[in-house]
Amino acid sequence: MKSIARTLLLLGFIVNQPLFAQKYNTAQATLDIGTGFSDKTWAPSILYHEDLPLGQLRWLRAGLGFRAWGYYGNDVNLTSKAGASSASALQYKNVSANGVSVEVGASVTVWRLDIGANVDLLGFAWGPRRNAYYPGIAAPGEGRAYYDKVISTSPVNFNALPLFLDNNNGQSEVYGRIWLSKGIALKVGYQFGQLAYITRSIEGKNVYLDGGERRFSTRYNMPYAALTFKLFR
Repeated sequence: MKSIARTLLLLGFIVNQPLFAQKYNTAQATLDIGTGFSDKTWAPSILYHEDLPLGQLRWLRAGLGFRAWGYYGNDVNLTSKAGASSASALQYKNVSANGVSVEVGASVTVWRLDIGANVDLLGFAWGPRRNAYYPGIAAPGEGRAYYDKVISTSPVNFNALPLFLDNNNGQSEVYGRIWLSKGIALKVGYQFGQLAYITRSIEGKNVYLDGGERRFSTRYNMPYAALTFKLFR
């Protein structure tokens, strides 16, 4: 009888184990569809993010995800990050770039409100070639052969930590999100991004401008709004 009772007890535990795990499985996945916007530029993005609570702190969550993003603007200047004496700029009538990134984020939950932030870690960007006017600088430098000329450029392909490192494409956010129902939320915040281009080679030779620079970039900050869809929890 004791062996039968033990067997039944073990079977009961096995049958109920998935339900137990499901009850305490607090992984969450969300999909954000939104855009940053300003007067002459806009930066749409789609963000898939999965996170978990940190230990017993159910109100504090952290996780990873993937972001697909774009940046489209008019009358944009990209500057080199050389020393102040040799810094120069490329002037564009319009720019457009797209990318995909791996991001990390964290949030705090209070009632139906999430307050959080996320940053891109690594990414890949692409886009059409864009011609830029290069005025040069007052004191002639290494790029004087290209002064007052049009330079062919394209987005920097491989990128890392654009919030912290110059000449890298990508986005970051700080946001607040309120859940309108169990599955849909309104997300508003501020977007911090960077757009980076590189000069294209001519007849197999790299084009270096003043300061020995090939990469030029600008940072942008703009309001952001999105809808969030909860995929599972």
